[in-house]
Amino acid sequence: MSSVTPPLFEPPTVDPPGVHASFMHEEIVLDARSASAKKMVRHYTYWALGLGAIPIPFVDVAGVLGAQIKMLRELSKLYGVAFSENRAKALVIALISTIGGGVLSVAVVGSLLKLIPVVGTAMGVVAMPAVAGAVTLTLGNIFMMHFESGGTLLNFDATAMRDHFKREFQKNRLIVEEIRRAP
Repeated sequence: MSSVTPPLFEPPTVDPPGVHASFMHEEIVLDARSASAKKMVRHYTYWALGLGAIPIPFVDVAGVLGAQIKMLRELSKLYGVAFSENRAKALVIALISTIGGGVLSVAVVGSLLKLIPVVGTAMGVVAMPAVAGAVTLTLGNIFMMHFESGGTLLNFDATAMRDHFKREFQKNRLIVEEIRRAP
């Protein structure tokens, strides 16, 4: 005869009703929302690439900024975050100003070059879209991450995000260049 004593507690072989299913449902909802957000950011990145190619100086910049604000409005709606256009504009400008004078001057010069017929327009159409696309992709990713962690536009700290924004922008410049070269 063996003297094996049964365990005092035996874990259930099935999950309690509703527990596992609710966690799975929550994961599916979060994954679906994240996928929608990524698709939205990609959509506006393509728009920024196109708007950056507008041959009229400063119309391109206004169009890109408008697309970025619209992207933030839609991301806010997707994540159930209150949206303020003034706050969104202030945050976008604060973040864009962190990427450095060299990159910003490329965008501004790219827009101004469009004033010069033919050659200037061609050069501006090359320079501006790449910066516009990379900035838009970076903004979208940063705000998506912030909203997914429960943040809002009101508690977004642009100063604290400066270094992260710069690093992400550098990575996204390469990604946007690959997008532009794709057939």
